[in-house]
Formats: sequence, C-alpha cells, structure tokens
Amino acid sequence: MELEFQEYRAKKILNVHKHVDGPWFWGKYTAHPYVGCRSGCEFCYSRGSRYLGKCDPDTFDTLIQVKVNAVELLRGELFGQEQEIISIGDWQQPAEERYGLSCGMLEVVRDFEFPLFIVERSPLLTRDLDLLVEINQQAWVGVAYSISSLDPALKRAFEPRSPGVRRRLRAMEKLASAGIQVGTALMPVLPFVGDDEPRLEDMIRATKDHGGTFVMGGGLTMDGVQAERTLEAFQRFDPALTPRLRKLYGWEEDGEPNYSPPGAYSARLGLLIRELCERHDLLDRMPRYVAPGPLAVNKRVAERLFLRTYDLELEQAKNYRIWAYRKAAWTVDEWPESVAEIYEARGETGLRELPNIGKSIAGRIANWLKEENGNES
Repeated sequence: MELEFQEYRAKKILNVHKHVDGPWFWGKYTAHPYVGCRSGCEFCYSRGSRYLGKCDPDTFDTLIQVKVNAVELLRGELFGQEQEIISIGDWQQPAEERYGLSCGMLEVVRDFEFPLFIVERSPLLTRDLDLLVEINQQAWVGVAYSISSLDPALKRAFEPRSPGVRRRLRAMEKLASAGIQVGTALMPVLPFVGDDEPRLEDMIRATKDHGGTFVMGGGLTMDGVQAERTLEAFQRFDPALTPRLRKLYGWEEDGEPNYSPPGAYSARLGLLIRELCERHDLLDRMPRYVAPGPLAVNKRVAERLFLRTYDLELEQAKNYRIWAYRKAAWTVDEWPESVAEIYEARGETGLRELPNIGKSIAGRIANWLKEENGNES
C-alpha cells in the first residue's frame, strides 16, 4: 500500500489534561505532530473511532497527516504552563525521517526545561539521544518501549510493519546506557496467545537484560474499527481463537464488544506481571518524577495514593473504594498548599478538611508523612 502525506497547519498542538495520568505515565500534557501511523498495528487503539476523530480509520496507515507547524505551536502553547510531565512526538518511519518534527519538539521541551515522557515503538528515537540526555540533565526523561511480545509469529500476525522487536530492545539498551529511565509498555497483552507465564517472563527478562527498570502491562482494548481488525487478525492467526475472544469481550455476532476484558482477567494478568517483575527485580509501575520544591511532598503522597488505586484494582475491590483513592490522589496532587504543612499545623483533622479525604485515607497520608519526616531527619 502506497504511503501518502497530507500537510496542514494545525490550530493547536498541546493537550492539557484535567489530571495527571497516574499511576501509568504520570503525564499532564501530550502533543503529537502526526495523525496516523505507518506501522498500522491491527490492535492499535488509535484506530478506534473515539481516538481518530473525523479521519478515516481505513487510511490510518496509508495517509499520514502532518502538522507542519507543530514545533512553533508547541513553543507558543507551552509558555507559562506548569512544569509537569509532557509526552510528545512520534518517531514513526518514514514520517519523522522526512519532517523531523518530533526532534524539533524535543528542542522546545529542552528550552522550557520540562520533564519528558515518551512511549514509542520506533528505534529511531535514539537518533535524538543527545537531546534526550540534555533534557534528562535539566529535569527528567522516561521512555517506555511499546512491545507486545517477543514471539515473531505474533508480530507477523498483528503488527507486520512495525519496527523489529530486537531493534527496539537494542534502542532500550542504548537509552539505559545514557542514564535514561527506560522500560517496557507491555501493551497490549494479547489474550490466549501472549498472556501465558512463559511468554510474559521472556519479555520481562529481555527488559532486564537490556537495561530496563520497569514493565507495565495492559490488556487489549476493543473499539470500533480496531476491534473488527483485531478479530480478523486473530481469525487469520488461529480460527479457533475467534469464539474465545468473543466470549472474553461479551461480543455477540450482531453486537459490539466490551471495551475492556473482564476485571477478573485484568487482575490476574496484572498480578502475574507483578510477580514476574518481582522475580527479576523490576517494577511493574514506572516511578514518578517529582521536581524539588515546596509542593513536592504533595506529588509524592499523590503517587502513593495513585499506586493504591492500582493495588485495589488487582485486588478486585469495590469501585467505590478505588474511586475514593483516585479522587483523593487528584485532590492532593493539585492542592496549592503543602499537605505536610497542613498536617503539621492541624494534624489529621486538617487533612480531613481537604475535599475527598476521609478518615481512613487521612490516616494513611499521616503515616506516609511521618515516614517522609523520619527519612529526612
């Protein structure tokens, strides 16, 4: 299929999210210069209608829309924003080789001294290692290489045009050697063909062997056109898998699939990945970068609250408990006063005066603050 580029001048580039993306990538901002991707992975959530907007999902991998003014837009829109983590760029080939917009966006991030997170499938990212090192010295850089499996048969079936997995791992090793925090976004884990312990452990071991420090696993989502293409890919790979996939996602012949697999499946998968990560001395979450300053304690406490939401999901806790911690995390993360100073002045009573902080969560926060104070003394 021939590749076409469509250049245009975008009206804006920076997405400012209401809350940070905890406990996953910790980002507050995203900005990407291309719409569409030549890799055209069958399972890619970006092909789903809710993500692609008005663009034709059938041309997702053959028509790449290029925001030719991405760099200048980012420079203007980033000015004056709080220095939270930003996720930018897209190192897909051949778009980035031709236009170099992601490289230019890195220069903007460096000039504004923002912390940076990148999730990427392309080894082309190492082309800009000098810029990444500069940003890492000024603030922080985290990179998650997106890999679904080491199995070449699965790659041929579900992502035949994506960069080779071994090339991604070599790029990971190069980044790690330069002092950049790097790991694997094991996403999506393909049910029935990629979610067994041997395959997962092979991926976790490979991450460890190439300098990675974390592996975050995520299940396959199913949405719109992407769901249909994923089902077709499973059918080509092994027709016997089709009814099993339909059952997992509650997908009737004339209906639509559930967006996510059942909570019990996701919990089992997450616990298995956690166990395997512990076996190989890796983390199953990416540690959060926290800039120094009077509100750094809020960010650290919020990180622990966000991590607690993930633990509760793995425990298959009631939704109201999960949401209690999530809303408390948002409150602490965005509060304009130091929670440590609030606690010092008014104890747990002061913490409970904050929105979404009940007695139990206030007690946890108090214990964490005592730990922090003990570590500093």
